[in-house]
Amino acid sequence: MSDDAGIKKAASLLKQGAVMLDISCPICHMPLFKLKSGEIVCPNHGKVYVVKNEEEEAKVKREVSLQGVEETLLDGLFAVAKKIKEDPSDEESLKQVIYYLDALDRVEKLIKELKGQQSQ
Repeated sequence: MSDDAGIKKAASLLKQGAVMLDISCPICHMPLFKLKSGEIVCPNHGKVYVVKNEEEEAKVKREVSLQGVEETLLDGLFAVAKKIKEDPSDEESLKQVIYYLDALDRVEKLIKELKGQQSQ
């Protein structure tokens, strides 16, 4: 994103009631903003995680990694679903759907468990 676009996005965030913070994005060095929801965002990159110690950093990295795994599994599930639309009797694809759904369920449980630990 260009500097002008970042500045325009920052101005838009301020108009929406966001508060500019005294810390900057570690990637682009633009000021970070705190939304009314409490979420901290960079005008250029979107959501930013602010951590206070190594333990928090490790938890955030695990959560982001699990979200990446979840996205990959969903992409695979959608690809197999297309195969099933073409050939509904393809037993191998049907088995793959079950495996994907099982893996997604496990990842979602891990994400919920991790978020529960963060709120404690």
